[in-house]
Amino acid sequence: MCNAGANMKLDELKQMIGGFPDFPKPGILFRDIFPIFQDPKAVESLVDILVENVKQKVEKVDVIVGLESRGFLFGPLMAIKLGAAFVPIRKKGKLPGKCHKVSYSLEYGTGAYLNLGFNCGPRD
Repeated sequence: MCNAGANMKLDELKQMIGGFPDFPKPGILFRDIFPIFQDPKAVESLVDILVENVKQKVEKVDVIVGLESRGFLFGPLMAIKLGAAFVPIRKKGKLPGKCHKVSYSLEYGTGAYLNLGFNCGPRD
């Protein structure tokens, strides 16, 4: 649980997130986080909240895995604050060569994420 100050800031951040109903398909509400990136303090606050959440759940973080594309925005920033490596994960069809693949389900379909074999285990 975040502290009371962070909860208040989280409420402010939530107010910045826009919504587009029925995108990409009917019945889905697309959450637009890009307004947060127009305010550097908002970005910093959100990353601090995310990092604090991770710290409360795990003792040590070796790797932050960032899923395309929002994970590419927040993952490196979180990894820096946590002293961890960052591994980008791409959508199917976006990487050449032999890849590791993980499939997933969404409320509107299925997909797969890939990486080029980056080590996601503990660092020495």
